[in-house]
Amino acid sequence: MPFDALSIYMLKNELNNLLSNSRIEKIFQPKKELVVFEVFHPFPKRNLRFLISTHPHFFRTHLITEKLTNPQQPPAFCMLLRKYLQGGRILRIDQPPWERVIFFRIENFQPGLGLTTFSLIFEAMGRNSNLLLTDEKGIIIDALKRFPVSPKQNREIMPGKAYSLPPSPARYHPGNLNLSTLQKIIDLSPSTLKLNNLLSREVFGLSRPLILEILKRAEIPFETTVGDTSNEMSNRIIKSLNDLCLFLEIDQHSVFIYCESGIPIDFFPYKPLHLPENKLILSSNLNTAIETTLHQQNRQDSLEREAEQLRKILKDRKKKALRKKKKQEKELSKAEDADRYRLFGELITVYLKDISRGQVELIAHNYYDPKGGTVLIPLDPALSPVENSQFYYKKYTKAKKGQEKISQQLKKTEMEVDYYDSLENSLQAPLSHTNLVEIEDEMIKTGLVKVKNQPRTRHRTPVSKPNSFRSSDGWEILVGRNNNQNDTLTMKIASTNDLWLHTQKIPGSHIIIRCQGSIISDETLLEAANLAVYFSKARGSSKVAVDYTEKRYVRKPKGAPPGFVLYDNFKTIIVDPEPKILEKFGIKTGSH
Repeated sequence: MPFDALSIYMLKNELNNLLSNSRIEKIFQPKKELVVFEVFHPFPKRNLRFLISTHPHFFRTHLITEKLTNPQQPPAFCMLLRKYLQGGRILRIDQPPWERVIFFRIENFQPGLGLTTFSLIFEAMGRNSNLLLTDEKGIIIDALKRFPVSPKQNREIMPGKAYSLPPSPARYHPGNLNLSTLQKIIDLSPSTLKLNNLLSREVFGLSRPLILEILKRAEIPFETTVGDTSNEMSNRIIKSLNDLCLFLEIDQHSVFIYCESGIPIDFFPYKPLHLPENKLILSSNLNTAIETTLHQQNRQDSLEREAEQLRKILKDRKKKALRKKKKQEKELSKAEDADRYRLFGELITVYLKDISRGQVELIAHNYYDPKGGTVLIPLDPALSPVENSQFYYKKYTKAKKGQEKISQQLKKTEMEVDYYDSLENSLQAPLSHTNLVEIEDEMIKTGLVKVKNQPRTRHRTPVSKPNSFRSSDGWEILVGRNNNQNDTLTMKIASTNDLWLHTQKIPGSHIIIRCQGSIISDETLLEAANLAVYFSKARGSSKVAVDYTEKRYVRKPKGAPPGFVLYDNFKTIIVDPEPKILEKFGIKTGSH
């Protein structure tokens, strides 16, 4: 459910119960659109943490349980909030009727002024979401987003200006809408206009899901048009609205989380009748529901954006490496003429007596050809026969050296491309924050990501552990989720006789079955092979070759990039991925 006026009303009540009379201890601004407050409540004694986010899609405010990483240098707006609010006491939290605006009333001591009440104002308005600080007289001290007066902005958000609420998009809201006004709106509207669109346009404070719920409770089809709306339908709509308004006054209300494929994607401060009941989970409170849905969606979105930046770097580097590889292959094909130059020099030496200065070519029998064919050898007429022979021997020596050098360079380039492929595979979903940080660290160490000569704004997180699964027979199967994990898993964690798996000639995770030389069933091997395919660049493919061998036959060459190993004494299994096997491990593939 959008962070709409109804959700804000319910949340305001929860926050008042939790935050009123608490003292603001610390203020942080981890991101441009995100401010975090750490507060202490004296009775009962407890430390709480809440955030305000003006993200265009995930705008919200709620309590959080995790501690977010903060920049070493706080932004200017954060410093301003610390100046006026840090050490202050939260008096109460207000909301104008049916507005998507929250006022945090905060009392703090100011030199020369004494106790002063400030208002921290959060406007939850989608792309126009904002956070402002005003003084006791309602004068703006500053705002996270400043807006001068313009044709698109009919109020001025600048320091020193008087604060005013965002202009209302409509005349009516659920608190002042009655049957006669609703009927008047319907009578003056085009008959072909859908009723749900009419309510969205003429009544502010109603989100799309809330309109769905109102119509469902009024037993009116969602596709109903204005022309099809009877007086009796209008009466049912008003009754649904009134019931919701009465519902707002109840302190104890049920909160539900809506899930798709087991993933929380939405929340409701009531039981939504327009959604399948079997996909609804009862939540302890609204704060928890918002943290579980909007907050986690925001984190996943940020994670994906960071991952996409790394993917772009890899794409550019890989493109350059492939161009270099193509050029080296072309040079190598030229260098392969070395044997032809040696043959020319040798045949000229054999036919020295038959060649005279000024001759431009020599047709000689190629005694290396089983069929006894001839070969045409171009000659430089300005050179003697011996000099022509020496010319080709020199070209042979140079080409031979070039061939060895280019072969080494080509092998290095191919390893570079494989390494980029392995990083791209590590950046496949599902991706955790810890894994992303580890991959970025690896790319920094290898020079793929450039870091300015200044302290990083993000603390390093501990090295994560490989994913662990349990086979049907009870064997532990470990999966490395990035190159560093792969190295650690294979070279440090795995025992000598554990079984090691990897997709054949395809970048992917290292898989270890912790069997320590014991015989495992075909079922366990197939399950591990399915994991190897899923956590590789072959995900989604069929008939994928997966190699397996004991860990003792796996070695890491000196100077090889992270995750790169060589192995022998292996066997191969051809895998057609089975969604049911992956689902046993809690992996949703979306196909059956």
